[in-house]
Amino acid sequence: MTNILLSAIAFLLSVVPQVSWKARVEPVSGDEYQLVISATIDPDYYIHPMGNPYDGAVLELADGLTPSGEPEEVYTPSEYKGETVAAGSYEVRQKLLLPRGGTVSGTLLYYLCTQGRCVNAEEFNFSEEVAAPAAGGGESLWKLILEAILWGLLMLFTPCVFPMVPMTVSFFLRQGNRSQALLYGLFIVLLYTLPICVIIGITWIAGGTTVTADIFNWLATHWLPNIIFFIVFMVFAASFFGLFEITLPASWTTRTDAKSGKGGIAGVFFLALTLVLVSFSCTGPIVGTVLIKSTQGEFWVPMVTMLAFSISFALPFALLAFFPDVLKKLPRSGEWLGRVKVVLGFIEIALGLKFLSVADQTYHWHLLDRDVYLIIWIVDFILLGIYLLKDHPGWGRWTLAIADFAFVVYLATGLWGAPLKALSGYLPPIQSQTWFIGDSRSEPAVT
Repeated sequence: MTNILLSAIAFLLSVVPQVSWKARVEPVSGDEYQLVISATIDPDYYIHPMGNPYDGAVLELADGLTPSGEPEEVYTPSEYKGETVAAGSYEVRQKLLLPRGGTVSGTLLYYLCTQGRCVNAEEFNFSEEVAAPAAGGGESLWKLILEAILWGLLMLFTPCVFPMVPMTVSFFLRQGNRSQALLYGLFIVLLYTLPICVIIGITWIAGGTTVTADIFNWLATHWLPNIIFFIVFMVFAASFFGLFEITLPASWTTRTDAKSGKGGIAGVFFLALTLVLVSFSCTGPIVGTVLIKSTQGEFWVPMVTMLAFSISFALPFALLAFFPDVLKKLPRSGEWLGRVKVVLGFIEIALGLKFLSVADQTYHWHLLDRDVYLIIWIVDFILLGIYLLKDHPGWGRWTLAIADFAFVVYLATGLWGAPLKALSGYLPPIQSQTWFIGDSRSEPAVT
């Protein structure tokens, strides 16, 4: 009896799992990370990989985690009685979208076998903390603020906004009180920033930062809002190309314009409101770009970036109202404003594609992998360059066209596998690229 017990104990000891596991999470780009689970397997033992229909490994992620693509296995294939097995080492890689950081946890179920005998399914439980990415899906807050400032300044030279400059100057000349120019700028800032603050404040009061974060996370990753954003951007692009005009109801601008003629503080406020409403068809999609990108950061980031946009947008008007003589040095309205609008249309197409890409990556549609994305951008910016060179361009358009074609060459290097780090926040991850010019990229040994 004793010999039987000893033999049983020896047998059990011989099949005790002889494997050590480790897990880590590595940043890839933007809000994409990679979970890496690696095993070191003792000699004479092996693991059945995921492809095995009976006792293959299974990765189970905790609820709330958003995988990006299917898990990949990396190992040197071995064979035991006609079956492919992993011996010596075994690794599972799974990309994840983590726009707000958090805990990456779950379980890897596996069978460890030796000489055809496999123990019951074993579990490796992992839990790794990931710090929240910098504001804007891996972009720094300062970068978002700088982008917002540049967009705000650019808006001055659009056909919806530039014609408002003379009206602004003449209003303050009539009033004879240039000191109200600063108040005018303040009203513009409040009209852009205050509604965003109120909306975010309501969500924060209703459920705290967790609810706000969940809303932002839904906006950043769910297919529905991203498809809607994509469609909106394409509609605005079509409008910029002149297919139709997007305007707010004329009664709104008529009433506000009439009230602005009353003078005083109320008149200054309604003049600012008229500017915001009239310029909507040009500023609307840009404001959307600023806000949507910033919702991938902390709950206060959209308020900060919108404040930066509105200040840079309002500042030229406030300065022109205070120093109206500068108006004489500005170019006259004309055909060039229409060209600016068309240029914005090409940019809108490029920016809008990002939202379709987010939905594509999250739900693994593989409609817009990195190579397809790059080709669309390249064609878009080539057409932009051709447009800039039409009708005998001056030195300004030649300069922009050269910069544009240089950017196209930069994009084209991505088709050879260049990482294009400067655009990492806009492009799909390089791991989604399936076609490279002049190169044959090998896949992992077994997937």
